[in-house]
Amino acid sequence: MDRTGPRIILIGGTYRALCVLERLMERGERVVAFIGQEGGGERDFCPEILEICDRYSIPARSAHKLGEEIVRWLEDRIRPDLAIAVGTSLEIPIAIGGNARLGLIEVTDFFSNETCPGVVLRQRGQDVLVREVPPPGEHVDGGDAYLHLVEEIVAALDEYLDGLPDAAPATRVRVPFDAPSGRTGVLTRTSERSEPGPETDALERELASWLGAEHVLALRRPADAWDLLARALAIADGERVICPGLVSRRAPAAFAARGASVVFADVEPRLLTLDPDVLSPALTDGARVLLIAHPFGQPAALDRLYPIAAEAGLEVIEDGGAGLGARFGASRLGRAPCTTVFRLPLASGEPGLEAGIVTLSPALAKAVAPLAESLRLGDGSAALARTALADLDNVLSARRANARAYSELSRYDAFRLPATPEERMPTYSSFVLGITRFARTSADDLHKLLGDSGIETRRLALAATSRDLADLPVAEQARTSSVLLPVHPGLGEDQLEVVLDAIFGYAIG
Repeated sequence: MDRTGPRIILIGGTYRALCVLERLMERGERVVAFIGQEGGGERDFCPEILEICDRYSIPARSAHKLGEEIVRWLEDRIRPDLAIAVGTSLEIPIAIGGNARLGLIEVTDFFSNETCPGVVLRQRGQDVLVREVPPPGEHVDGGDAYLHLVEEIVAALDEYLDGLPDAAPATRVRVPFDAPSGRTGVLTRTSERSEPGPETDALERELASWLGAEHVLALRRPADAWDLLARALAIADGERVICPGLVSRRAPAAFAARGASVVFADVEPRLLTLDPDVLSPALTDGARVLLIAHPFGQPAALDRLYPIAAEAGLEVIEDGGAGLGARFGASRLGRAPCTTVFRLPLASGEPGLEAGIVTLSPALAKAVAPLAESLRLGDGSAALARTALADLDNVLSARRANARAYSELSRYDAFRLPATPEERMPTYSSFVLGITRFARTSADDLHKLLGDSGIETRRLALAATSRDLADLPVAEQARTSSVLLPVHPGLGEDQLEVVLDAIFGYAIG
């Protein structure tokens, strides 16, 4: 049966509640949570119910009272449409029903209430369904009477659920991974003034001031930046370039094309940035360059990595990627004297239309200057880039706000979210959602299911080849268990809500 009915939370702890749960699962209902409540002096069946919940991966809590902590749990993580309370003797807080779109149904019977005519379903103090059951006669076994009553309770709930109107088909909300295009004639404007000029000069000055860099180059393509640096460093055949397991493909490819030996090192589990603790085996004779990446705009541990590189005599180059505007401590990435390569989109909603931005150390600036002139960004593109730079702080604020919306997922152990150390401020070009073993679905399945719902996501890719993955267990685990969620500033609140609801629905019920 398709799980398209209301999301139900069951409250109870008696045998009656156990039978109701079993019947709900037989019907294929979407039971999304259970709260255990012992009632009326009867034996507590919570252990048996919790065992069923564990079998079906239903989030469950056993509680002596339904207090604020339970209400917060419902609000933050479960989002039920309907609450059903069976055989509870304690008062049910209104807040429980208030968290459910269809409210709270209380099931009472003549075993728990002598004035009850049999089985009654009540909502907001009103009887919504009554099944009269004659009291057992003197010669009827009490156990048989109880089992008959349980059958009537199950039948009453069947009747109630069958009578619920079908939900109106929801309007399909498409959620694109990239922002929709908001500009016209972009390609024409980039080709009209293809040579560098005053706009290019102005862009480089503005970037230098904004980043706190001494030397900035704006290039036609990010790939040009890596080719340029590999040439400027005059990498010799066999010299080693140490790269993190998660890095743009362009960076190691440019050095490998110059004859370098690329060596990959693993990343930190929660940040996915280069792990300083695993660098030692790579710091052998012949190591020339340490490449530090800031994946998805998450700053790496620069305070630890730069001293390691200095002690080993390595040249440091940072793959800033989409991290333009990210901060480590009080400084933006790319601050002097760092050499960092960034991608700067020239227009919203135009994937691939981007400039390469390079901040250079003084020594490298001298080596790069005679090689760079033919690769500099044209004036038409530079004008677009200046407009994008002027709006970048607003874009980053919107991305960070959207990332905060996804933090709601941290309340459930099915998900692993990016760490956010106090000294680092990411740019969130994508939001990396890790799927743990507690989820009902794998990352592959979630990616497909979200796509079928109109939500575009991406999978994490590694530059390392398959033969390197044995030495990169953390990076490989992240690759197989992560889904990249959209976080661009064009997302509306309704789209974010669609993403969150879909993830909760697929992963936990």
